[in-house]
Amino acid sequence: RIVIPIDPSSNNKASLGIVHDSSRSGRTVYVEPTEIVGPTNDLRQAEGELRQEEARVWRLLTEEILQNRMSLEESIFAVGQLDLVVARVLLGDRLDGVIPTVGNAGIVSLRDAKHPVLLLRDLENVVGSDIDIGADGNQGLVLTGPNSGGKTVILKLLGLVALMARNGIPVPASAKNADHTPRVDFFDPVLADIGDLQSVDGDLSTFSGHMLVCREVLANSGENALVLMDELGSGTDPNQGVAIAQALLEALLDTGSRCAITTHYMALKQLAASDDRFSVGGMQFIGGRPTYKLLPGTVGESFALAVAERLQLPESVLTRANELLDQETRQMGDLIRELEDQKALVDEQVEELAQRKRDMAAMETQMRGQQKKLESKQLSARRDEAKKFAAKLEDKERVLEQILEKLKSDPSRKVVANSWNDVKFVKRDALNEAENIPSVMAAKRKVAAAQNQAASELVPLAEMRDKPDLKIGDELMVCKKGPLFGKKGNISQLGNRIQVKVNGMAIQMKMTELALPVSGLPSSLTSRVGGTKKKQVGPKDLSKAAQKAIQAEKNSTQQTQELPGSKKTGKSTSIRTESNTIDVRGSYMEQARSKCLDKFSRTLMMGRNVVYILHGHGTGGVLKNKVRQWLKSERKLVKSFSPADHADGGDAFTKVVLKSPNT
Repeated sequence: RIVIPIDPSSNNKASLGIVHDSSRSGRTVYVEPTEIVGPTNDLRQAEGELRQEEARVWRLLTEEILQNRMSLEESIFAVGQLDLVVARVLLGDRLDGVIPTVGNAGIVSLRDAKHPVLLLRDLENVVGSDIDIGADGNQGLVLTGPNSGGKTVILKLLGLVALMARNGIPVPASAKNADHTPRVDFFDPVLADIGDLQSVDGDLSTFSGHMLVCREVLANSGENALVLMDELGSGTDPNQGVAIAQALLEALLDTGSRCAITTHYMALKQLAASDDRFSVGGMQFIGGRPTYKLLPGTVGESFALAVAERLQLPESVLTRANELLDQETRQMGDLIRELEDQKALVDEQVEELAQRKRDMAAMETQMRGQQKKLESKQLSARRDEAKKFAAKLEDKERVLEQILEKLKSDPSRKVVANSWNDVKFVKRDALNEAENIPSVMAAKRKVAAAQNQAASELVPLAEMRDKPDLKIGDELMVCKKGPLFGKKGNISQLGNRIQVKVNGMAIQMKMTELALPVSGLPSSLTSRVGGTKKKQVGPKDLSKAAQKAIQAEKNSTQQTQELPGSKKTGKSTSIRTESNTIDVRGSYMEQARSKCLDKFSRTLMMGRNVVYILHGHGTGGVLKNKVRQWLKSERKLVKSFSPADHADGGDAFTKVVLKSPNT
């Protein structure tokens, strides 16, 4: 009830409401105000009705659960199974486990297997071992090695991975080796004799306790059983213990069981040599300390003295124990230690070589990827290069079309002259752009390299120790770098200079520029000018705009102003470039004449017939006049000559049109 405390001496307390109680001291009374008596009664009645309704609902739910008890139990069981499966997966993830292949042949084959308890303790550098049992008729595994070396850990690991695989839990082993598949077959039962059943109350000694366990193990073993026994045959006379242990092992293997034991007895260590059903493995021991790694196929030494020394047994005791060892045992221990050290070194080198092989394979894969990327970039660059050059050619075609339209609309002489200059500029720009294309430049460098290699095989006549007896008509080869390099010619005249005919053209050459033919010289150099074959481009290969420009060029004639005694040049469409210009400035006339003749010969060999001679104006034009006088008398090679056009340099140049070799 809801009450308020008031003073009992108050005269109107009865009028305030109902007195329910008073304090122990009597100085306070608790009164329920009249105004809230009715609402409080309603509240209490509502609370009672609520409790009745809750009881009714709980009763209905209980009846529903009772009616659906079987379905609910099945659902709870399914949820429990799902929770168990999730727990197995989470445990496998935490152990970094793998799902092994499971069969019924009694085989365990794992690489880098680690004890799950050690992994759950989050220890660093947990050592893994390779474990194999049950394959190729191998039913038994004898684990040897020093005390505190990890034999029992391997034994327990075998039992745990068998139970984990049987219960669907990923086992803590490695699956990185592509040549090996992890495998743990289904074993039932898994039997173990690990520890000591010694009991005073049960009248059991250490040995008798082991024998009781061995009896039960033998009684329950069978074809799918996995038997694990620690220090079998210990606790009694060694000779008798070894005999009982070997007999028990042979009986277990006869039942079809898979068996793994640990031992320090030499007779049991030698079982692998006398019985093919057994294999042996030793725990690694390096530098007086165990590494806890199992080495399959090796017999481990007990290293009792080393373990005692590591555990700080008194030095005097260790010295006396070493003296008591017989010579054969001491030598055997030293030999085993030396072999283990050598094996550890070999294993380290093998691992190093394997790592290098993996690194090389990774580098090879990386290089292949980089090569593909490079080839893709080169292809993209070529495409971009071709697109840019095509766009520039289209620009030139548009310029040529504009020139043709201009000529059609106004074919006056001035317009023709200006248009011709424009055509020459367009041609020059196109040639320069083509020369600067990266692929063209690369091809030129390749040809130059080929010429340099071929030149190393040609020995100039002047450098030969035994000078050949040359006669008219003998064949020689040009070894001077340039357009004629690699060309063959016949001697037509002998002297200080040898005159040879190359493709019907007589050329004066020095002894340093000619060599005897070499059979091994690439034929491509003797059949190409400048090192690259040129594709013959016909009218069909040109665009319509280019065909129009060529037709207009053929139809246009340009009469050149001739000097007295010179011949008419007829049609002339050449423009002056660096390749068709010979500079004779600063030369005497005889030197200028020799340079010009050499240039004429090379130009004709390249299938051209126009040469520009740069002589300049000079003092009084002496060299210019002499050159032109000589050209006037040179009827054998010169067809006509004239001062160059203003666009080609004007009167400082002389344009020479050469005769064709066949005329």
